[in-house]
Amino acid sequence: MDETGHKTCTGCRERKPLAEFHRNGRGGHLSRCRLCRAATRRAWRETYKEKQATYRRRFQLSQYGLTEEEYDLMIAAQGGGCAMCGGACPSGRQLAVDHCHVSGRVRGLLCVRCNQALGVYEAVRDAAGGYLAAYGAGNPHISHGAALKDRRAMPRVGRRTGTSKLGDDDIRAIRQRYEAGGVTQRALATEYGISQNAVGLILRRRTWRHVA
Repeated sequence: MDETGHKTCTGCRERKPLAEFHRNGRGGHLSRCRLCRAATRRAWRETYKEKQATYRRRFQLSQYGLTEEEYDLMIAAQGGGCAMCGGACPSGRQLAVDHCHVSGRVRGLLCVRCNQALGVYEAVRDAAGGYLAAYGAGNPHISHGAALKDRRAMPRVGRRTGTSKLGDDDIRAIRQRYEAGGVTQRALATEYGISQNAVGLILRRRTWRHVA
């Protein structure tokens, strides 16, 4: 380091401001600049990618008190698939370690889909059990079937909505006028009291197909 606040990096051999160097914890700065240190870290990660994955996997399993050998034995005992659905993980990842959140005991290996579904089930299990116990046979305040049957038997009266207010002649007129030009879908929608989307469906024959 010189008196001007610069230092020569031992990696790239360039003279750089001190701001380009990390501090060393002793009041000074490291010998290599930030860029050189970052490049070294990237190269190390690329070189030892598989080794890092192995160490990371071992650490993750150790959180459940498992070794890699015990994990492999569990998969073999489950037939090579998820303990619930029997299939492989749809994400392509290794099966997740399922454990009891109260005791911490490992229960089995699950695919991501089953592991997430089990978490939801456990969260609502007691509430769902109480709900099914009370309403599993149907709501006692409703006469099931009778109300629906009576409603279907009632004549449909009152204001009609959507294109149900139109007739076959209206549909033909809308199509003919639009094909002739000089009128927009918005104008037709306003004139016939329907939405512009409904006009588009009529013109594309997505609705009222029976009208030639």
